[in-house]
Amino acid sequence: MPAQLARKITAEDIHQFRLVADPQVSPDGQKVAYSVTTIEKEKNDYRSSIFVSAIDGSHQRRLTTADAKDSRPVWSPDGSQLAFLSNRSEKPQIWIIRADGGEAWKASDLDEGINSFEWSPDGSSFVAVSKSIEKHEMENDESTEEEKSDVKHITRIRYKADGEGFLDFKPKHLWIIPVGDGKPRQLTHADISDGDPVWSPSGREIAFVTNRSEGREWNSVSEIWVVPASGGDERPVISGDTAAFGSPSWSPDGSKIAVVGHWEAQAGGGPNQNIWTVPAGGGEATNLTADYDRSMSDFAMSDIYTGSATRPIWTPDGEYVMLTVSDTGSTQIYSVPSSGGEPHKITSGDQRVSAFSLGSDGKTVAFIAGTATDPGNIYVSTEGGNNPTKITALNDEFLNGIALSEPEEFWVASQSDGQQIQCWVMKPIGFQPGVKYPMILEIHGGPHGMYSNSFMHEFQLMAARGYVVVYTNPRGSQGYGEAFTRYTHMAWGEKDMPDIMAAVDHVLEQGYVDESRVGITGGSYGGFMTLWMIGHSDRFKAAVTQRCVSNLYSFFGTSDIGWGFGGYNFGGTPWENRETFMKYSPITYVKEMTTPLLIVHSEQDFRCPIEQGEQVFISLKKLGREVEFVRFPDENHNLSRSGQPKHRIERLEYIIGWFDRYM
Repeated sequence: MPAQLARKITAEDIHQFRLVADPQVSPDGQKVAYSVTTIEKEKNDYRSSIFVSAIDGSHQRRLTTADAKDSRPVWSPDGSQLAFLSNRSEKPQIWIIRADGGEAWKASDLDEGINSFEWSPDGSSFVAVSKSIEKHEMENDESTEEEKSDVKHITRIRYKADGEGFLDFKPKHLWIIPVGDGKPRQLTHADISDGDPVWSPSGREIAFVTNRSEGREWNSVSEIWVVPASGGDERPVISGDTAAFGSPSWSPDGSKIAVVGHWEAQAGGGPNQNIWTVPAGGGEATNLTADYDRSMSDFAMSDIYTGSATRPIWTPDGEYVMLTVSDTGSTQIYSVPSSGGEPHKITSGDQRVSAFSLGSDGKTVAFIAGTATDPGNIYVSTEGGNNPTKITALNDEFLNGIALSEPEEFWVASQSDGQQIQCWVMKPIGFQPGVKYPMILEIHGGPHGMYSNSFMHEFQLMAARGYVVVYTNPRGSQGYGEAFTRYTHMAWGEKDMPDIMAAVDHVLEQGYVDESRVGITGGSYGGFMTLWMIGHSDRFKAAVTQRCVSNLYSFFGTSDIGWGFGGYNFGGTPWENRETFMKYSPITYVKEMTTPLLIVHSEQDFRCPIEQGEQVFISLKKLGREVEFVRFPDENHNLSRSGQPKHRIERLEYIIGWFDRYM
């Protein structure tokens, strides 16, 4: 549609998006299964269905039509059936449907539902992740339902988790579920959760992720263990008090397991996520990417995204391991020689590849790629990644009628030391040279996230409302090497603010922004930085801090990760290092905050608890400053990405409404 006829995007357009996930090439390499998520406006909820397409995009068919969330399709080994997760029976269970269609039938019925599953190589059973039947807390409580109290008696430091709420102390374990007749069998029984299981090629063993270290109640260790599929003694494959590994993947001959991770468990996303191989029987792990200074994971951010990451995939000959890599604002598929050597880029372009699968021929690759103007579609290459064909057009018709802003990339030298920083600017819809526009600076979370060439509804909406939008990947971000990512350690705000302000000043120098109307916003770590910057600068006309961290001292004790993640980033405990914790807490500089501020926070956010926003609100009110507080009930830290659709729309309107009022 001609640009002059296209309309501007709205907050309500969230109801129009169709989001694709889980591309799975069939065993014969002729089909691709995937899921599509939509929003039901009337029910204020999400729905997803399973689709199948020929690899050339023809014969696309919707396999499931239930009023439910059907997701994570997995082909049976012979390709005749698809298993998937569905909540059509309240809690998610495994369902099966013939690949050529028909009625789906329920294949599992565990009381606690299913979190994830994998089909066995011989097709006879599934390995699934589900909560334990028994609790591992207050085991001797024999009171009846009528006698039980609603009082929470807490004895463990890990007693809550964002997105889950207060934990019921029923660890997630591995289960073997027969396909057809037979009873489910619990395979693991530890007092801590197990997950991410994957079958060995022979079907005799299962690798999984767990934490069996002695200090597991206190640390963030993530180990790889193996258990016989028939049951029996579990054994470690890669373990230790500093292990941080996940996404196990067996080599085709079963002799090795590829894993992603590093040896700094408390460091979170700071160290590079490398790809390693370890002998399946145990032994020394080999880092295949020690000399490649990038993380072997997708750290890109988007507010229009669904699905889950892809574990490493071996080529059928065992010569390469394929996985996604974050690099300078894009996420691509790479192949890494299993014997070591230079990684090879499989996909290219200004895009985010969020998931992929590989056919049994080692050449057919199906992947999801999105850009700043396309939330994502499935592409298929039959040439190992070369010359891919777009086989879905999920949002094309809708977006063809929308005027979108195309980001313009630029690089600037940091105002502190000249380090080059990657940045983007989006001009408002209907941009006219010679006109001065208001500008909004966006700051990402993490701090080790990465803005990328991915669709951001929030940014597009701001551009549609007449704002210039600027966003950057300052130091602390992923995608530019480990030293770049670690740079802000124990110095949040202080070291990255000069990187960000360099981007602001560069855009102001272009002449199309009214420098008296510059706003700032961000969420999570971006919320921290918003507070930090208005406490250290009076250049912003208005600010919106979202799901913020304001006080590192209290964050240590109230966040579900504060005592580990926060402790690592600021050198221990607040009582041992009070000066550092408070020096880098934005609340310390609240008297210098004169910018009109809107605080947006979810009431069930256990990652950055709402008390962090409350402290800022009360303090600024006491100081007589312009501040307002918007609280979203029944929402967690992921409101902007997966919250109730109605609340997501309201959030966007509150944010832009605040800038409209003051700019």
